[in-house]
Amino acid sequence: MNQLKLIVFLAFIFTSSCLLGQREYDVYVFVAEECPISIYMAKPLREAAKSHGKNADFYAVFPVATSNSATANEFLTKYELSDWQAKLDPTHALTRQLEVKVTPEVVIVDRTSRQIYYRGRVSNAYAAPGKMRHGERTNELRTMLRRLEEGHTPTAPWPAAVGCFITAVNNED
Repeated sequence: MNQLKLIVFLAFIFTSSCLLGQREYDVYVFVAEECPISIYMAKPLREAAKSHGKNADFYAVFPVATSNSATANEFLTKYELSDWQAKLDPTHALTRQLEVKVTPEVVIVDRTSRQIYYRGRVSNAYAAPGKMRHGERTNELRTMLRRLEEGHTPTAPWPAAVGCFITAVNNED
């Protein structure tokens, strides 16, 4: 009987530890159709969605006043981001809520608790706007999603996003 209790206990521990890494996330990446860095990041964004789509929903957020459904969908199609959902944010409500300053910038949010697990760059390809790094590139979005799936919680400070500044919109809420 004691052996059966031990087996049940070990099964519970194993199941619980496996479930720790099965959180569900919303991944918001703020992009702009005309931002060269947003365009360059399409490949690492595709890779992240392909690798981690089972645990996350991916949103391409367009915080540009001139963006519309047609231009957003054209961007997603042209850069092969078919797994991504377009989200227009012309009034910057989501941009302000998530404190995003540039495109592209990533914010990973726990779907249930709404806790932010990451806010920063997609990859380390750019040292500054117009200044690409030489050598190996890291896909920080994939790294953060993998760490979350393994049960780790990435902590700030996170690597700052490098990109095109989002022009503020005057809103009287």
